[in-house]
Amino acid sequence: MIDFSPEQTLRPVDERIAAERSPRRRALLENFREHLLAELAGDVDRIMKTQCAEPRYHFYGNGSGDFGPKGQGEVRGFYENIFALGYNKLRYDIERFVVDDDALFNEGFMHIVFPGSALVAMGLAVDDPSAKYVFSYRQAAIFHYDAAGECTGEDTYSDGPLTLERLRRLEPAEEATLPAGV
Repeated sequence: MIDFSPEQTLRPVDERIAAERSPRRRALLENFREHLLAELAGDVDRIMKTQCAEPRYHFYGNGSGDFGPKGQGEVRGFYENIFALGYNKLRYDIERFVVDDDALFNEGFMHIVFPGSALVAMGLAVDDPSAKYVFSYRQAAIFHYDAAGECTGEDTYSDGPLTLERLRRLEPAEEATLPAGV
């Protein structure tokens, strides 16, 4: 069972913030934390405030090269789509952080809750469109930052694409841990 309460995702971030001595690196970690909170809240304006004017995302893992959004409009649209389809509820089991003055690397297992209707809209014929499903995968991500401490983009690597075979139905006990609004 996966506990999707936000505290589970935030705990390793908060621990790293508390241990970080460099004000610059702490600021990057706090930006990353705010990014996570904004994503969980489904607040596109809030998430864009953590970004520079023209962020560039690079996503790898589906076998077709980089498919990430580039620029303010595409990145905003990327998050608007996630929030509209309702798959912004997640748990990220971060196993490793590496932070320097210009970037933050994190690695671990991501677990995303997808409404069945969102999966259908994405072309995946799930058994029950009214059910919720979990997609779990390993990822590594590098968040890049400018001198002002704003995120200039992400380079995200995953262990493969979202497929029917990699989904499982959300258990009732897991659903009880989801933040409000799901």
